[in-house]
Amino acid sequence: MVSRFARPICGLLLAVVFGQLQAAAGPGQDYVFRVMLDDSEIGYHRFQVSQQGDREVIEIEARFKVTFLGIPVYRYKHDNREIWRQGCLDSIASATSDGGDKFKVEGQRTERGFELTTLDGKREIESACVMTFAYWNRQFLEQDKLLNAQNGDYLQMDIETVGPGELKLPKANVATNIYRLRNADKQIDITLWYARGDGRWLSLESRVEGGRIIRYLPATAAEFKGLRKQPESTDPPATENGK
Repeated sequence: MVSRFARPICGLLLAVVFGQLQAAAGPGQDYVFRVMLDDSEIGYHRFQVSQQGDREVIEIEARFKVTFLGIPVYRYKHDNREIWRQGCLDSIASATSDGGDKFKVEGQRTERGFELTTLDGKREIESACVMTFAYWNRQFLEQDKLLNAQNGDYLQMDIETVGPGELKLPKANVATNIYRLRNADKQIDITLWYARGDGRWLSLESRVEGGRIIRYLPATAAEFKGLRKQPESTDPPATENGK
């Protein structure tokens, strides 16, 4: 999940556009979230899911910026393209800049499993079906191991069905099913909300270092357009703030 304050969610991800909450789980959808750190908006995370023949193609884009007294102290940039076949990851190509740290992940399904290449070298994952933190696809909640798309870690996860609940959104309260993902070693603790009616992914929340909370909120098309226009740096400054 990785190295500074975004460790529990960035690169798992994880991204998503809901437009006017029109998006439902499944192919041919565009999801976008506004990303909040406590009460401050720090950027967006977008997932575009399309069906191309027998392939499901996911284009993922995330941009975060944390400021202190108006000065940027942390930036995060993540781009990822995943191709899925028959419910399993077929290939992945991601590039990430995380507060000055660089990551790159490339992978391809093989007859033996999944061949992965990162900046640390190559290795083989012995699994017939590898999945990333594919929040848009609730089938990933049935896995006990998930691939971190940012750094290539293949993580043992404890996934718990919390039960029914209600999510408060700006214009409505929505009946939901709630799930919790944890990995004690990596200090990952993520809560997910899915609409009880059609199963669409509605929100994500994660506690990060220092007790702060990152939360994903559905974004409108206008909100996403404004967020994407904000300037970004190609050389993000280093920071002592953790993820």
